[in-house]
Amino acid sequence: MGDFHQHGLITTLHQLNNRPLEKLEADLMQFRKRRPMALVLPSLYSELQMPALSSILDELAEVPYLDQIVVGLDRANEAEYRHALDFFSRLPQQPEVLWNDGPRLRKIDALLKEKGLAPKEMGKGRNVWYMFGYVLAAGKAEAVALHDCDITTYKRDMLARLIYPVANPSFSYKFCKGYYARVANNSMNGRVCRLLVTPLIRALKKVCGANEYLDYLDSFHYPLAGEFSMQRDVIEDIRIPSDWGLEMGVLSEMQRNYSTNQICQVDVADTYDHKHQDLSLEDRSRGLSKMSCDITKSLYRKMATQGQVFSHEHVRTIKAAYFRIALDLVDSYHSDAMINGLKFDRHTEGSAVEVFAENILNAGEEFLDPSKSMDVPFMPSWKRVIAAVPDILHQIKEAVEDDRQEFGSEIVVNPALHPKTQRVRQRVALHVNEIYGAERVEEITDHLLEAAHMSEQVAPVALGTSKWDQSDIMMITYGDSIISETRKPLRELKNFLVRDLRDTLSAVHVLPFNPYSSDDGFSVIDYKAVDSKLGTWEDLQSIAEDFDLMADLVINHCSSQSRWFQNFLKGRDPGRDYFIEGTDYEDLSMVVRPRSTPLLTEVKTVDGAKHVWCTFSEDQVDLNYKNPEVLYEIVRIIRHYVEQGIRYFRLDAIAFLWKESGTNCVHLPQTHELIKLLRIVIENLEPTAVLITETNVPNRENLSYFGNDNEAHLIYNFSLPPLLLNSILSGNCKHLKTWMMSMPPARRGRAYLNFIASHDGIGLRPAEGLLSAEELDDLVANLRDSGGEISMRRTPEGELTPYEANISLYSAMAKTIGGEADGLQTARYICAHTIMLALEGLPAIYIHSLLGTENNREGMAQTGRARTINRYQWPVDELNAALEDDGRHHKAVFAEMKRLIEIRRKQAAFHPNATQYTLHFSDQVFAFWRESLNRDQSLFALNNISDQRQTIPLVELNLIATETWCDLISGQSYNDLEGEIVLEPYSCVWISNKA
Repeated sequence: MGDFHQHGLITTLHQLNNRPLEKLEADLMQFRKRRPMALVLPSLYSELQMPALSSILDELAEVPYLDQIVVGLDRANEAEYRHALDFFSRLPQQPEVLWNDGPRLRKIDALLKEKGLAPKEMGKGRNVWYMFGYVLAAGKAEAVALHDCDITTYKRDMLARLIYPVANPSFSYKFCKGYYARVANNSMNGRVCRLLVTPLIRALKKVCGANEYLDYLDSFHYPLAGEFSMQRDVIEDIRIPSDWGLEMGVLSEMQRNYSTNQICQVDVADTYDHKHQDLSLEDRSRGLSKMSCDITKSLYRKMATQGQVFSHEHVRTIKAAYFRIALDLVDSYHSDAMINGLKFDRHTEGSAVEVFAENILNAGEEFLDPSKSMDVPFMPSWKRVIAAVPDILHQIKEAVEDDRQEFGSEIVVNPALHPKTQRVRQRVALHVNEIYGAERVEEITDHLLEAAHMSEQVAPVALGTSKWDQSDIMMITYGDSIISETRKPLRELKNFLVRDLRDTLSAVHVLPFNPYSSDDGFSVIDYKAVDSKLGTWEDLQSIAEDFDLMADLVINHCSSQSRWFQNFLKGRDPGRDYFIEGTDYEDLSMVVRPRSTPLLTEVKTVDGAKHVWCTFSEDQVDLNYKNPEVLYEIVRIIRHYVEQGIRYFRLDAIAFLWKESGTNCVHLPQTHELIKLLRIVIENLEPTAVLITETNVPNRENLSYFGNDNEAHLIYNFSLPPLLLNSILSGNCKHLKTWMMSMPPARRGRAYLNFIASHDGIGLRPAEGLLSAEELDDLVANLRDSGGEISMRRTPEGELTPYEANISLYSAMAKTIGGEADGLQTARYICAHTIMLALEGLPAIYIHSLLGTENNREGMAQTGRARTINRYQWPVDELNAALEDDGRHHKAVFAEMKRLIEIRRKQAAFHPNATQYTLHFSDQVFAFWRESLNRDQSLFALNNISDQRQTIPLVELNLIATETWCDLISGQSYNDLEGEIVLEPYSCVWISNKA
C-alpha cells in the first residue's frame, strides 16, 4: 500500500486501498462511451518467443474496455510477420500489427526520409512513433496507453490503472506516467533510475542551480518507466527521441507543451519485473551503458534549450557531484534492502555508479563536440508530418491493411472461431440442451448467439469477481415518483438525483418505464419503448451517465394489449405461439400462486375460445418459453437495453418462468437453466453487468438462485424486511438473530441485495417458518392499525394467507405491537435503516423510504389498488418544501439517511462481502461484527431495537486496547475500555478502529 503524500510538481495517484479490478474496469466501460481506448505495444519479433508476451496476451484477452490494440513489430522477416499475425490473432480485440520492416512501411519511411521527416534511428522510439501515426490514422481511440512486451509480472489491472486518469472524462489529465517498485526475485532492480537518473538530476540542480524542469523530473517516482498513457491530441503534438532517451524525452515534451496540472503519475503495480539489460561495463555502445549515455545527452539537450550553458568544466563538475550523491544513495538503498530482507550487492552497485559517472562525462563531451551539433535528436510531431504529406495517415493505414490481406490470408481471423467464443458457445449449448433437449441444440444455439450478436465475438468475463464495494448504494424509484408541470418525470428525477444524491447513491433502479396497461408498469406493452409520459431513452441514458442504471426484465408475462398477444388472438406472427394455453396441461392442482385471481383466463381468438395462463392477473399473460422464439425475442430486448446503458438487470417474478403439468410450476430446473443462459448473454454483451433475481419466496428457495456462481449475482434478501420490521415493532430480535446466523456468507462474485421496503410493500411470505403464526398475526394486525392493507394469496389447498403488507415503511413504524403512538416513530425508522446499511450485502432503498413518505390512502382509493398506498407521486414543489421544512419529519429523515449512507460508503468493513458475525447480548440489542476483506478494519454495529435504554459493558466487545475506537455515527471516542455503552431507545453505534 502506497502513502498518500503529494510531493513535487505533478499529481500522484496512489494505490491506497486495493480497489477491486472489476470496479476499475466497470468505470472504464463507462468512460469508453465518451473516450474509446487503445493500447499500443512496441515489440521485437524475438519477444514472441518469450513467455512474458504470451502471458501478457492471456491477460489482455480478458480486458473488456479496449477498442483497439496496435502492435508495432520490429526485426521481423516475412515468415516472422506471418507468425506474428497468427500469434496476436488469439486476442478477441483483433489487434492491428505494423510490420515495420515490410516493404510497404519501408516505402513510407523512404518517402518521409526524402522530406527530412523520417526517424533517423531504428529502435523503440521509431516503433512507437509509427504506432502513434497509425492510431491517428485509424481514428478509433481518444485515450491511448503504452507498455512494453517483456513484463514478466503483468496483470491486467496494471493497464486499468495506467489508462484510467486519461480515460476518465471528469479528470483533466492529458498524460499519465506509470510507476512501480522495481523489486523482483528478492532483489532491488531499476539501477538506471536509482543510480543514474535520480542522482544525476540532483547533481544538475546542485551545479546549475534551481531549475523548474529538474524539479519536474524529480517529481516522478520512476521516470524511466516504459508505461504511460495520453489523450489523442497529445499524440499529434509530441516530439520524441528515437534513442534510449524515449521515456525521458516524452516527459520533457510534456513539460514543454502542457501545464503540470495536466500531468500525473499513477501507481500501477505492487511488483514489476521485465527482461533485464546487461550493464555492459566493457562496451558502452550497448546495454545499460549506452542507455545511460543517451539519457544523459537528452538531459543536456533539454537544459540547453532552456538557456543553460555547458562547458567541459561544467561537465566534469557535474560528474563529480553525481558521483558523491550516487554513492550516498547506494548506502540508502542498502539500508532499504536490509530492512525488507532483499539481496543487495554493494560491489555491483558501486561498479554501476562508476560506469555511469564515466558515461556522464562521455555524454557531455559528445554533446559539446561541434561535429555533432547538427544532430536532430527528435522525431517530428505528426502535425508537422501531416502538413508536409497531407495523405500520410491514409497511406499508413492502407499499408497496414494491405500487409494483413497479402500475408495474413491463411491466418484464421474469423472471431467466431476464437477459443473464447467457442467456450461461450459450448456453455450456451450446454444450457440449451438442458432446456430444449439434444435434437435442437445446434439450431437454437445458433439463433441465440445471432440474436445476441455473439456469433462472431464475445467480451471477456471474469467469473467469481465482485462488481461492487462498500460505496455501492441503490435507490429504487418509479420514473414518475417526482412530477412537475414543466418537465417530464425522468428529467425531474435526474435533476433530483444530481442535485441531492450525487454523493449518496451509486445506482438507481427505475421501475418499469415501458408503455403498460396495468400493475403500474409490470404489464408491458412494448419492451423497446419508453412510456412517452415519462420521457425518452435519452433521458434514461442521461441518468446512466452519472449512476449505474437498473431496469426490470418483466419476462414471465406481458400485457394483453401487447402486439404479441394481439397477434396471438389473430393467429399471426410474431406472437401466435408465444403464450401458454392451459388446456395443454392436464394437472394444475399443485400450481403455487402469488394471487387469489383465477389461473386461467378465457380469451376469444380466430380459432375459437382459448384459456391462457395468467399467474398474476388476466391482463398479464404468461409467455411460453417452450417456444424458443420467445427466448430469442427476450435476448434481442436485452441487447437493446445494454445498448441504452442499462447495467443492472432485474428478473421480475422469474421463479414462475417455466411450467410443467403436475408440478408447482415454481423454481423448476428449466427456470434455473434459463437464468444461467441469460447471465451468459448479458455478461458477454456487457461484462460489468449485474443480474438480480426477484423471487419473493421463503429463504431456502430464494438462496437457490445463486446457483453455482452462475445464476444471479445478487438476490433480494426477502426475509430481512418482515423480520427486521417485526424486531423493531416487537422490541425483540431473537428471530432476526436466528435467521442471520443461518444465512450463509455470500461468496465473492455474489451478494445479497438488502432492502426493507419496496414499491410492492413488505413481503410476508418470506417470514413463513421464521415467525410463528401468532407472531405473524400480531404483526399483520399492527400494520393494519397503522393504516396498511394486507394482500392475500391462495394456497394449493384453496386457503387465503397473507402475501404482503401494503404500507409505507414510515407509517409502519407508527407504534409498537400492542402499543400506542409514542413520539419515537422517526427513531424506529432510522434505527431500521441503520441496521440495514450495516448488514452484509448491497443496500437498496426505496425513494419513499429515503423521503419518509407516509401512506397514500387517497391515491389507493382512486386506483382501487392496495399497492398504490406506497406509490405516492411527489409534486416537485411540494417535495422541495417538505425537505426544507424544519417542522416536518421529511427533512430530518432525508438528511440523516444521507449522512448515514455517506458514512457507510467510506468503510471497508461494509463491503458487501466483508466478514459478518452475529454478537449475542439481550434480545433487545441486535448486534454484529464486520471485518474488512483485508482485515485492517473492525466494526461493531450495536442497535437498540427497543423503546427502553440498554447498557452494554465495553469489555464484552473485546476491543483491542492498542487501537483507537470511536463511534462513526456520533463521533464519540471510547478510551476507557472498562466503561459502558449506553444506547437510548432505537439508537445505534458503529464502533470502529478506523475513523
